[in-house]
Amino acid sequence: MPTFDYIAIDTTGARVTGRLTDTDEQAATQRLRESGSFPTAIRLAGEGPLSAPRLATRVKSADLTIFSRQLANLVKGGLPLLRAFSALIEHTDNPNLRQVLTEVRSEIQSGTTLSDALAGHPGAFPPLYVNMVRAGEESGDLQGVLAWLASLLERDNIQRSQIRSALAYPLLLLTVGSAAVTCLLIFLIPRFVDIFAELEQALPLPTQILLNVSSGLAKWWWAIGGGIALLWTAAKQYVGSPSGRLAWDRFRLRLPLLGPLTRKIVVARLSRTLSTLLRGGVPILSAMEVVREVLGNEVLARGVDEVRLKVKEGESIAGPLAQEGVFPPLLTHMIALGEETGDLPGVLDTVANSYDVEVENEMKAVISLIEPLIILVMGTLIAFIILAMLLPIFQMNVFQAG
Repeated sequence: MPTFDYIAIDTTGARVTGRLTDTDEQAATQRLRESGSFPTAIRLAGEGPLSAPRLATRVKSADLTIFSRQLANLVKGGLPLLRAFSALIEHTDNPNLRQVLTEVRSEIQSGTTLSDALAGHPGAFPPLYVNMVRAGEESGDLQGVLAWLASLLERDNIQRSQIRSALAYPLLLLTVGSAAVTCLLIFLIPRFVDIFAELEQALPLPTQILLNVSSGLAKWWWAIGGGIALLWTAAKQYVGSPSGRLAWDRFRLRLPLLGPLTRKIVVARLSRTLSTLLRGGVPILSAMEVVREVLGNEVLARGVDEVRLKVKEGESIAGPLAQEGVFPPLLTHMIALGEETGDLPGVLDTVANSYDVEVENEMKAVISLIEPLIILVMGTLIAFIILAMLLPIFQMNVFQAG
């Protein structure tokens, strides 16, 4: 049998290459699909190097949402897929999206399925999106799946927008306050050094501390800035490693206030994603493999990995989920209910909606605490600076009065 070289995208969105033996190219392609991979290039071994798909092109979530909604409407209206893509390419202003859609259309023209064509562009279409489109192709309800994906993306965009809006004012306070304190320490305080020296008396401790800090910043700002940049780079590299990412995500879950909020955000994402995939007809094992990649927290992702292994061995989902100890009891109990009633996607939607409401309320509560805390800290720093500057003057007046 002939041997084929291939380039494919696995269920996590990673690019993989390899070689396999099968009767012909079609059989080799089908074999890759059955293994959960999406072949983007395949040819007989020895016929030259394979050309890899362009993976770096990124598309914003908002643009992907609009594309999904428009494509769903065009397909619903009876327009053939190629004509629908041509229409979208013509009316798309985003150059990155236009480039991706043009390449996808070319791949469809050459006989590639839509899901396989999308899989060749993981920078634009995440694994969840590709798996749902594949499920829609297999079920014959591509239009319904695209509409569902558009609604899902719209919900995510709204949630991200709400979070950004809620954090905008606290971040502005922190930035302005930090800039004000830094300017005082570097530019204003040094001007008082000569004035205090003329007093010919011992300075109060707060004033000495302030002058030393100001002098250190003015003299060693380059070393301090370089040290911070070095620490930031080292921290990013550490967090980028598997062990560092696990430690960082575990630390995030243990933070007061933010830890429980982070866990609920991840659980809501898990529930929504798993429900979407199961509703689209994606097998549970493949769905769980996609879910672990979209969680954004390695602690819970590894928990999903362990659950997936036990489900593969024939166990239910709820039991292993409870044994991991990193998932809330509500999630495990509701999944057990969904398995008993046979409506797991519906139950997962209920869990996701419940946690979405909790996340929104807790986010407002956390923001309401952060704002006064920032004001308190910045106010205390500025008050300390003013007090340290005035103390020598008060001390001199008392000395002269005595």
